[in-house]
Amino acid sequence: MKKSVGFLGALFLSFTAMATADGLGDETVRLAVEGELEKAHVTYGGGPFVAVDESVVTLTGRVESLWAKEKAVEAAMDVDEVAAVDDQLEIALGESDEKVGEAIAKEVRRYAFFTVYDDVNIAVHEGAVVLTGRVTMPFKSEEIETRVSKVLGVQSIANEIGILPTNIGDQRIRANLSYRIYSDSLFRDYAFRVNPPIHIIVERGRVALTGAVRSEVEKRKAGIIARSTFGVFRVENRLTVDD
Repeated sequence: MKKSVGFLGALFLSFTAMATADGLGDETVRLAVEGELEKAHVTYGGGPFVAVDESVVTLTGRVESLWAKEKAVEAAMDVDEVAAVDDQLEIALGESDEKVGEAIAKEVRRYAFFTVYDDVNIAVHEGAVVLTGRVTMPFKSEEIETRVSKVLGVQSIANEIGILPTNIGDQRIRANLSYRIYSDSLFRDYAFRVNPPIHIIVERGRVALTGAVRSEVEKRKAGIIARSTFGVFRVENRLTVDD
């Protein structure tokens, strides 16, 4: 009985070697990679398409986003038999840089941890995105970049968002200044918005006001409140006025 088992094992190993030599092994790998791509939810009308040659996977076609492109490569590498991945994927283009920028801004505003104490600026040129500004915690920068990478048309991201220092004095200024601005009769209705428009960026006692208001009167009033707040050394009023 033991001899029979050993003989069957040898036959199995021989068949496996022949299958690999005949390209059936690569076909198995291809099917496994396609399964991982489906599970990763990165498939798109134009790709990814999978080809395998001696355990080297080539991904071609078009994906919906930068995030999908990166996840597709990761998913392919998750298959044990894959030796390497040749990424030839293209990312679908957006309607225009303006539309891509609007979609990115919407994603940033919808981010749960984006507050009036954070400021993110967006520049888009031919799908290449540059993110600048300041946020209060490192994880915000990373998570905002991930959200942006999922926007249709984003080809690349340069994340230059800075992290504001942790400072008790700055935290007190933020709380005091936001209360003074949003409790003022001129701005009280802003306080009830999901995304209040006046952002208060505080760094070592220096304040920058960013966002958009309805009039020059509002812009000047916000600046006056900021300058009269205890602990504020300097104010840069970068508020814009909506037309």
